[in-house]
Amino acid sequence: MNLAVQAQKLAIVFVRIVPLKLADKIAGILALSVCRLSRTGRERILKNLKYVFFQENMESNQIQRYLKNTFVNYGRTMLDFLRLGFMNKNDFSVEMVGLENIEKALRYNRGCILLAMHIGNWDYAGSYLASRGVPMSALVEETEPEMYKLYTKHREGMGMKTFPLSKAGYAFLHTIKNNRVLAVLGDRDILGNGITVDFFSGRRNIPRGLGEIIINRKLPVVFGYMVLQPRHKKHRYLGFISAPMFFNGSVDDFNKAMVARFEELIRTYPDQWMLFQSDWVV
Repeated sequence: MNLAVQAQKLAIVFVRIVPLKLADKIAGILALSVCRLSRTGRERILKNLKYVFFQENMESNQIQRYLKNTFVNYGRTMLDFLRLGFMNKNDFSVEMVGLENIEKALRYNRGCILLAMHIGNWDYAGSYLASRGVPMSALVEETEPEMYKLYTKHREGMGMKTFPLSKAGYAFLHTIKNNRVLAVLGDRDILGNGITVDFFSGRRNIPRGLGEIIINRKLPVVFGYMVLQPRHKKHRYLGFISAPMFFNGSVDDFNKAMVARFEELIRTYPDQWMLFQSDWVV
């Protein structure tokens, strides 16, 4: 019996019967408790923030606010991820900008790559788009089998199709052949065979082969994200899809353009970049 899976199943029951506003507050309190108890988690988020703001004379209390907010935001997005298992299309709370750009990209009949990153709520975003009729697919990390099965049920509930990273080649072919949208998280090298690039004041590895496929196959690309909004806003999330574009230069040019987009987004929402892994190259 996988205790982590059982705990999440119990959490699903909890979020199903508890009103969202109350569950949201509880998730924030629990997240702050994890922040206090997890030294490793704190150190890794602080490391991320120090690389992001290396050239800025930021006061330590501001860094600490970003640190705590990152944990709280993670707790809130995890709450929404657990809710995906029983939500319907009318339960989403999203202020969406640029949804029409996906339709524009699919008019080329080559499929479309949605470049995203570990910021905000990427699973919620994919499910939201699928619920709006977008032919969504996504590359996902392979976890322990029981956990992977649970997560797949959540992710595919609204019609999104998922592919494990070990089948990335097939996922791209399926996307092109069926003129679908394939979401790819480009800010982390999960397979461990990536390309090292400059990232803020440090170095990180990004997925290998992504640029080659996009350039060689002449695939349209859109950048997208979905982030939590301040609590006083009408909608819980803000979603954005950029206009479609093609890349005709080198793979290095593509990687630099992708990283520049990611850096801009992280600077805008530094407490929603939720990477708790130690992925900096030293």
